[in-house]
Amino acid sequence: MTRNSHRYRARVLAAALMLTACSSTPADGGDRNPEPSSPPSTSEPSGTQAEVQTLLDGWAAAGSGGVAVALANRTTPQLVLAAGSNGPNGAAISSDAEFRVGSLTKTYVAVMTLQLVDEGQVGLDDLVTQYLPGLTIADGVTIRQLLAHRSGIPEHTDGELGPAVLTDPARTWRPADVLALVEDQKRDFPPGDQFAYSNTNYIIAGLLLEQVTQRSLAENLDERIVQPLGLRATYFAPDPERGPIGAFSQSLPGGTTSGASYRALETAAGAAGAIVSTAGDVAVFIRALADGDLLPPAVYAEMTNGLPADGETLGVFSSYPPTSTGISNAGAIPGFTAFMQYDPATGYLLVLLVNDDTRSIEQLGNDLAGILLSS
Repeated sequence: MTRNSHRYRARVLAAALMLTACSSTPADGGDRNPEPSSPPSTSEPSGTQAEVQTLLDGWAAAGSGGVAVALANRTTPQLVLAAGSNGPNGAAISSDAEFRVGSLTKTYVAVMTLQLVDEGQVGLDDLVTQYLPGLTIADGVTIRQLLAHRSGIPEHTDGELGPAVLTDPARTWRPADVLALVEDQKRDFPPGDQFAYSNTNYIIAGLLLEQVTQRSLAENLDERIVQPLGLRATYFAPDPERGPIGAFSQSLPGGTTSGASYRALETAAGAAGAIVSTAGDVAVFIRALADGDLLPPAVYAEMTNGLPADGETLGVFSSYPPTSTGISNAGAIPGFTAFMQYDPATGYLLVLLVNDDTRSIEQLGNDLAGILLSS
């Protein structure tokens, strides 16, 4: 949920760079919503599957945590594989392991907000305060500017939030508590003037979504995305009945999730970064989004306006290398890093989830892409 989650996209550029660079040949039009988390039905793994699994096993053996991936290209059916540890308890990770996905959450929130636009409940160029009167921090800001990070609203994670979360890790943060951190700060710039990534935008977007629908974020996610797509394990944390795997972190006390509760992190992240999901579920989601199963073409065009350049899009960013059709996003929350990319014009897909923030995923991403290009 940190401000660096946008900068993190630069660090995973290599993880997707080669994946979309090979060819613009259209995909062969297979099932858009495959069973993502199921193990392959063949008794003998394909050459590509075996090579990917060997790579993941080697990467995991060199560190403490684990990794789950979903990947595909125009000739390789989607694979969902995993390797390594699911946390400090040392158990082996599974391909359907549940990871914190950090700022990938923003794409889901943007989709749900755009569904309200499609339903006529809000307009992209409506002022946020039309629906959240009294929220002075959003004065003069439109919903479009909020989702595009063009509001000028200050970033709440840059100041006292981090120390406060670590000091009282079991605290429950409300959106109002988060916004109070920046309510007295000056606007970074007038609304619409420029792009500046700010998690605060999506805390407000979550409030707007709940206000307009009179449903919680969790209920909206379940009704608008999880159930329609048949996702198996995608939800907002904290959830009293389930939780993600453990992780290894350079920022949490003790260095692992056993060293601190995630309650404060989860509740402070909220609509900006608190979703938990699996590699297979994320793959289904990003395919469905780009293939038109969640938003009608006119609204999706608003979401991706400006591609391949960043700065105008709503909740997504361009693929790497940039194309007019490929979308991506990246996320980071202590202990976890996440990346997703899909280009419907080529069928190239990469979802990469890791539960060890002490390690870079750049080389792993490059190596995965290299295997796909040679398959």
